Amino acid sequence: MLRLKILLSQWRLSWDRWPLRWQLRNLYIWFRVKYTILRIQPWPELPALNDEQKLRLSAYCQLSGPLPLPDNSTTARDISLKKNSHYGGDLLRCLYPRFLHLAFVKEFGDVNWIPDVPTFLKSRPIEGDNSNAVLLPLDVRRHMCFPHDPLAFENKRSAMVWRGAGYQPHRQLFLQQAAGLSCCDAGDPGLPAEHTQHRPWLSIHQQLQFKYIISVEGNDVATNLKWIMHSNSLCVMAKPKFETWFLESRLLPGVHYAEMAEDFSNLQQMFDYYESHPDEAKQIILQAQAYTRQFLDAASERLLTQHVCQAYFDAVSPLSKH
Repeated sequence: MLRLKILLSQWRLSWDRWPLRWQLRNLYIWFRVKYTILRIQPWPELPALNDEQKLRLSAYCQLSGPLPLPDNSTTARDISLKKNSHYGGDLLRCLYPRFLHLAFVKEFGDVNWIPDVPTFLKSRPIEGDNSNAVLLPLDVRRHMCFPHDPLAFENKRSAMVWRGAGYQPHRQLFLQQAAGLSCCDAGDPGLPAEHTQHRPWLSIHQQLQFKYIISVEGNDVATNLKWIMHSNSLCVMAKPKFETWFLESRLLPGVHYAEMAEDFSNLQQMFDYYESHPDEAKQIILQAQAYTRQFLDAASERLLTQHVCQAYFDAVSPLSKH
C-alpha cells in the first residue's frame, strides 16, 4: 500500500510539472489576453479578502501613490512567450481579465535587488525598503510545488540531504562544511563524477526519504523550500535573505524550520539535537505544513493576486496603452 501511495504521489507530481502541460496553458492564456475585447465599463469591485489575506496583501504590495511609471512600461498584450514563458504565462494569469490595458513594469528571473520603480516580480530582498518590489506568483511550475509525502517522519532515513548547483560562494561554503559528515548526504549532481563534491541526482521523492532536508538559497530563494515545508521531513535552513509569494520573511526559526548557522557550521549539532528530540522536530513539521496550506486553495490565491494587481494600479499614475 505504501509503495502504491508513493507511485501515485510521483505520478501527480510529474503531471503537475509536465512542461508541455504548462506550455499549452501559457499559450491558452496568451491567446485569451491577445484577443479579448477590452472592457470600457468599470469592473465591479473584487470580492473582499479575509483578515489573513489582507495581511498578505499588505506584504506583497507596499506601494503608496501616486507614483510615476517610466516611458518604457508595458501592458499585458506586449508580453511575449518566446522567452521566460513560464514567467509570462503566470503574469498574464494574474492580470487577466481586469488589467489588460493598464501599464506596468515587470522584471522576470531571479531578482535579488530592489528596483527603482514599482515593479511586478517573483523575488526580492527581505532587508531594506523593498516597497517598489511587488510580489506575484511567477514561475509557479518550479517554485510553488507541494507534492504529497506518504512517508511518516519516523519511517524516514536518519540523515540530512541536499542536492543542487553549488557554484555560488555561500553554497560552496555549505558543501565544504557538509563534507565528511556522516549525517549529511550533500552534493552537486552537475559536477563531474570524479569531483569530491559530486553526488548522484535525486528526485524530490528520493529526497523525501530523509528525515532532514536542507534548503540553501541560490541566486535568490531556495526552490526546494516550499515542498520541504509541505512534507513530513524537517526543513533545515539559515535565516532567509529573499522572499517570494511564499513570504519567506514570515517564517520563524524553531517554529517553521530548524535554523542553520550562517556559516553552516552547526550541521552535526543540529542533527544530533533533533535525533534526540524527535517530538520537537515533528512539531516544527506540523507548523510548517499549516503554513503551506494557505497557498493550496487555487481560488483564494487567484483572488489575492487580483487584489495585488489592483493595489499596484491604484498606486501608480493612471496610464494605459491602446
